[in-house]
Amino acid sequence: MSSEENQFNVQGYNIVTMLKRLEAATSRLEDISIFQSENGRSDGQSIRSVGQGQGIGAGQSQQDKEAKAVEANQQNEAVPKSVTEFKNFIEKSLIPLVKSSQAIDGLVGEAAEIFEQAFQAQLQFLSIVAKSKKPEMSDPAFMEVLKPINEKIEQINKLKDANRESQFYNHLNTISEGAPVLGWVVGDTPVSLIPEFKDSSQFWSNRVMKEYKDKDQRHVTWVSQFLHIFEALKAYVKEFHTTGPSWNNANGQPLSEVLAGSKSVGGPSGGSAPPPPPPPPPAAIFDSDSAQSTSSSVPAGGMNAVFADLNKGENITSGLKKVDKSEMTHKNPSLRQAAPPVSKKPTPPKKPSSLSSSLNLAEPKKKPAKMELVDGTKWIIENFTEADVPSHQPLVIDAEMQQSVFIGNCSGITVQVKGKANAISISETRNTGVVVDSLISGIDFIKSFKFGLQVTGTVAMISVDKSDEGSIYLSQQSIDADVQIYTSCATSLNVNVLKNDDFEELAIPEQFKHSIRNGKLISEVVEHAG
Repeated sequence: MSSEENQFNVQGYNIVTMLKRLEAATSRLEDISIFQSENGRSDGQSIRSVGQGQGIGAGQSQQDKEAKAVEANQQNEAVPKSVTEFKNFIEKSLIPLVKSSQAIDGLVGEAAEIFEQAFQAQLQFLSIVAKSKKPEMSDPAFMEVLKPINEKIEQINKLKDANRESQFYNHLNTISEGAPVLGWVVGDTPVSLIPEFKDSSQFWSNRVMKEYKDKDQRHVTWVSQFLHIFEALKAYVKEFHTTGPSWNNANGQPLSEVLAGSKSVGGPSGGSAPPPPPPPPPAAIFDSDSAQSTSSSVPAGGMNAVFADLNKGENITSGLKKVDKSEMTHKNPSLRQAAPPVSKKPTPPKKPSSLSSSLNLAEPKKKPAKMELVDGTKWIIENFTEADVPSHQPLVIDAEMQQSVFIGNCSGITVQVKGKANAISISETRNTGVVVDSLISGIDFIKSFKFGLQVTGTVAMISVDKSDEGSIYLSQQSIDADVQIYTSCATSLNVNVLKNDDFEELAIPEQFKHSIRNGKLISEVVEHAG
């Protein structure tokens, strides 16, 4: 080997050869970049890189570049924001939980993966919702599109039940109790449903915290990640689906047509198509018996059939089968050795899934609106909607001190109670506002959603029970009179008080900490800072 060749060798490697191989690899990478649109580069960048390697990009016209850019913008606009934000919710809240679960235990990781898959199935559901008109709850297509979510919830429950001896059984129970939160898509007030499932799962997550708080910080982080899912989901639903899934009633297609189209292109959003509807149930075990009975002249069932058989007298046994001596076991000992036939038992009814069981298939008819004074002592306002109130004017009541007011099953209206009444009760209302001058006793809100209360005079007591998203505006007179506000199972409740000629919003606490001190239960408000 000459001295000139030695100077290009470094520790046995020829630099010239290495440079040629590097140049070939670079050219190959430039070729691949043409077909990798997801690499984040623009079309112009890809064209320039190819042009440097092989001189292809120089011939690309500016018109083609603009056409591709317009097509990419159209694809981005086609995806509704509600679907995009739900996908971001999965990536930010579910994916970290899966990773933490896998680090704790294989079973916990498997349960978390199924939990995440259930939300992926719900992402496909919301993609379909964005393209469809709202169907009837009894529509088979609606049940079909919910089926993938139901199946994942059932898998989580089966996994939990099959591993009761696991040392991480509390983790599995936490996920199992929280999984039905996916059923918010079949509720009319999903924002108020989500905290209920959080409370159910928190019973088990508190056990996890108690066991591992001082042992392993991974479990503490896991609990925090899991409970955060409910808060993030509640914020998402509150923004995009306050009264249930936001169906595209204006420009959408029937749900069955959207499902058929999604199957033909491989499922919504490019994913897998929803599974086909379940096969028809197997024939009943006693179908043959029922067929014989219906073909007979005797009535098919009931006590009439029993008495008809008794009236046959001696002929009652005419339909029985004659048993031959060769089939009698007491005369043929060899038949006793054979195993007795196993009787077929009817299959027990399947437990309804968490989503479909909460559907109200029979939509109740709207009751007539009613506003009347009963016995001169009680005002009753019921069944009012926006359509019943012309020009959205408030319903005005001139109340007296001996009169009480009941407002029930109303939606989208405002009631103004003038004068000084005895008491007011509001039950099962939606988007209903109440303006009150003064009350002798107090006002109660029960099972109401998105309600508003404004007090212009004096009210001694306000009670809120099993209600969500309420806003209370208090007058300075009520504050000076030391008004008392009682809450139970209430969420997203705010009280507004006057400050510098403007209202300041104060949030009612929703979370409490309980401890035992000297044999007594001490409850404290949990303050969230930061």
